[in-house]
Amino acid sequence: MRRVVFAVVAVLVAVVVQTALLDRLPFPGGSAPDLVLVLVVTLALASGPMEGALIGFGAGLALDVAPPASNLLGLSALVFCLVGYGCGRLRSPLERSAWLPLAVVALGVAAGEALYALVGMIFGDPGITWQSVRLVLPVSVAYDLLLCPFVVYAVVRFGGYGGWATAYTTNGQSRRS
Repeated sequence: MRRVVFAVVAVLVAVVVQTALLDRLPFPGGSAPDLVLVLVVTLALASGPMEGALIGFGAGLALDVAPPASNLLGLSALVFCLVGYGCGRLRSPLERSAWLPLAVVALGVAAGEALYALVGMIFGDPGITWQSVRLVLPVSVAYDLLLCPFVVYAVVRFGGYGGWATAYTTNGQSRRS
């Protein structure tokens, strides 16, 4: 129950910080870090595929309806749900490593940014063009990568995820309550 409350509160705080602060600051390169995406990837890796998809969908939907909302309701929800599920599927191989989760968070964030741009172009978001993707995507990924260690630390420290390997026993049974 503690993890559910932590995930909900963390997502809501991340959405508020993202929309009220990060999106409004003039970062060099024309892009801001995506705190919500980094949080979704981290929580998905710590929770698993089903929880990751649910966290991603909820976080994306909250981001989609938070002002200033774009004209494509559900774009972030779709992308974050897919990224959350995909990163959650990688949970099992990461249980035996201390540093690999941080690398997978970085990979998941990069994939999420690229998927967001691709889906936005497919659905005709006027703010996403090939030119803007070429200029903004590398900067966005770099900013997200700078956030990764801090978000991973906060999730492990405050979220009750004592480590990537402590949630499952050797026979695959969950020890979580």
